[in-house]
Amino acid sequence: MPVSQSPYLPRIVGGFGIFAFGLGVNALFNPRSALALFQFPHPGARASSIEDTPEGRLVESVMMLEGARTIALGTALMSTSYFGSRKALTVMVWTSTLVAVADGFISLRQIGGGQWGHWGFVPVGVVIGGLLSGLAD
Repeated sequence: MPVSQSPYLPRIVGGFGIFAFGLGVNALFNPRSALALFQFPHPGARASSIEDTPEGRLVESVMMLEGARTIALGTALMSTSYFGSRKALTVMVWTSTLVAVADGFISLRQIGGGQWGHWGFVPVGVVIGGLLSGLAD
């Protein structure tokens, strides 16, 4: 059996979809926690508390949007891995890998670091995407 037809690859991708879905739920319902997870400073942060500021509400709203995006991405990965075609799954893996690359550059630009929290998934995406693409057959 060619590696690209392995029954384990869709299950692995589905697991990453569950992980992405969980990150998205966290960002949607607890944006302050998601900001801390990605090492982004909260604009309302003071020495011992977080003040309610217009900037802080904006950043939290943007983080909630990011959460909705990540939930959609995770749902797409899960549903494609269980119900979709191999070609569609391959496209989703490559697309998700590009999202991780972009998120890393955004983190680097915005806070001067933290990119490896995103880029750490890129080699995994490249390997799984390459295997699904048939590069190892």
